[in-house]
Amino acid sequence: MRVGRLNKWVTLSRGPQKSPDNDGFFEDLVPPGCWAAIQPLPPGAGDLARTIQHQVTMRYHPQVSLDTRLLYGTRELFVRGFQTIDEDNVEMRLLCEEIIP
Repeated sequence: MRVGRLNKWVTLSRGPQKSPDNDGFFEDLVPPGCWAAIQPLPPGAGDLARTIQHQVTMRYHPQVSLDTRLLYGTRELFVRGFQTIDEDNVEMRLLCEEIIP
């Protein structure tokens, strides 16, 4: 992985795990942020007309799951799929979906 590609700071969080109600708040992962590369996928790759899909590459984070949300500035990207590159817990590739208002 080339470090220079990881040029976007993202904050990582997940849906609430401590309380059973869905109050709209997110819990930060530990550590709560990292550097990532965000690349939009071609138009039409998403299932819905008002979404954009992105491929996100970042260093391995053990708490990333399908419940993870990435914040890049004011943009919210929701993890729809993930894989660990080479299964060595060094690099991850995420498929994320951004909903356009």
